[in-house]
Amino acid sequence: MLHIPGGMALVSLWVCVAFREFYAIAPFLLTSLVSFGIGQLLYRSVHQYSEEAHLRHAMITVALSWGLIPLVGAIPFLVIASHLAPLPDASETVILFQNPWNAVFESFSGFTSTGLTMAFNPRELPYCLQWWRSFMEWVGGVGTIVLMLSVLDPSTEPFQLYNAEGRSRRIALTVRGTVRQLWKIYLVYTAVCISIFGVLGMPWWDALNYGLTTSSMGGFDLTPDGIGSYSRMIQLALVPLMIIGAISFAIHVRLIRDRQFSLLWNREEYRALWLLLGVGVVLLFLENYWFQGSFLWIDSLFQWVSALTTCGFNTVKVETWSASAKLLLSVAMAVGGAAGSTVGGLKIKRVLVLYKGVLWHFRRISLRPHQLMRYQLDGKSLGEAEAYRRIEGAAVLAVLWISWLAIGVMVLNRLVPEKYQLSDTIFEAASALSGVGLSTGISHPNLHWDGKLVLILLMWMGRLEIIPVMLLLSALMRKMKARIFKI
Repeated sequence: MLHIPGGMALVSLWVCVAFREFYAIAPFLLTSLVSFGIGQLLYRSVHQYSEEAHLRHAMITVALSWGLIPLVGAIPFLVIASHLAPLPDASETVILFQNPWNAVFESFSGFTSTGLTMAFNPRELPYCLQWWRSFMEWVGGVGTIVLMLSVLDPSTEPFQLYNAEGRSRRIALTVRGTVRQLWKIYLVYTAVCISIFGVLGMPWWDALNYGLTTSSMGGFDLTPDGIGSYSRMIQLALVPLMIIGAISFAIHVRLIRDRQFSLLWNREEYRALWLLLGVGVVLLFLENYWFQGSFLWIDSLFQWVSALTTCGFNTVKVETWSASAKLLLSVAMAVGGAAGSTVGGLKIKRVLVLYKGVLWHFRRISLRPHQLMRYQLDGKSLGEAEAYRRIEGAAVLAVLWISWLAIGVMVLNRLVPEKYQLSDTIFEAASALSGVGLSTGISHPNLHWDGKLVLILLMWMGRLEIIPVMLLLSALMRKMKARIFKI
């Protein structure tokens, strides 16, 4: 998997040539050399071992890969910034990427398809880095594991790696077939986004970059004002595109192949999605009217959809909104869209299972001696053991998610400047952990390195749904403890 950023760097050379940024060719070649070199070194040192791999091994592999790949991806930012910084016309945005923490932060945000950024004004970046940011999000959105499984034949059971990245639903009979179906949908969706943006008047370079970041539910912008820099027509067109991106790939296949549009209403998960979209927008309308004296119709609609789909684009500076509006958006980011898509957050399906679990608990208490309990989910009857297994799985992840959010908020709250309120810190931590990218301004080049580290850890954990990272950290702690006691 460490070969992936090397391949990406070679693909990116066309931008250096097309925009005559020849100084960037060497940094991308260096990235490729480091990527292939370390990847080959590690592969050749362990490939002879044939120990059977289990799901735990796959999860640790995935967590380690997602921790190392962004470190390689930070090389172009560091080297290009170091080359351009001494020039008299170097912008502050470029100069700040000489700081390794800013480069690593940007790379983690890209590969986790989050969208929090250290760039003051992305327009001031050279074209090659504008492309690199968008390309990282695009690859990160579909997942490096999915990319690897589409071209390689790993020794580990493919479904274990696929499942370890937070995916569980197969579209085809095999994982390889599923991955190829995902790629087809992903490529078509990306092309549609690029075409719509270009036709509506967005410059084609911008349309290319926003097409990549929209399809990945990423959120990296090209302007300091985000989507607010473009026409209302483009902003409104982006709303349905974000919603489409929050729908499962499996549902996309059935919509395209079988024309089963009834799935968008018959399934509880999608009825809940439409309900959350409608109710949330109305609540945000009312909150903004009460706080600012205006419904802010388009901005409220856009920001709620952006938060719930975890896309992370913005038309306004969210930090100027009320604390209640920020907390509403934080809840939307925590919930996320449908499972099986490129969105982050807990996912609506898990929230629904927890809601059902509460209902089942009260119904069971109210049962009379001669009555039997029925467990139904998505119109299907479940056995008691299966129902409790699903509740347990959703509850474990929800508890872990809330616990790490609370830890992140408590630590981050002591590291940010005093001007930020608790609602700002909750918003920023929820955005990082859900892979959204909306910001109240805390994610800033001047944030102390330990604050950046907290946000990086949250982005890393959130992309892999926490458990793989916890398994990796616990394994490392056991190794350290064993060495200490041995000494």
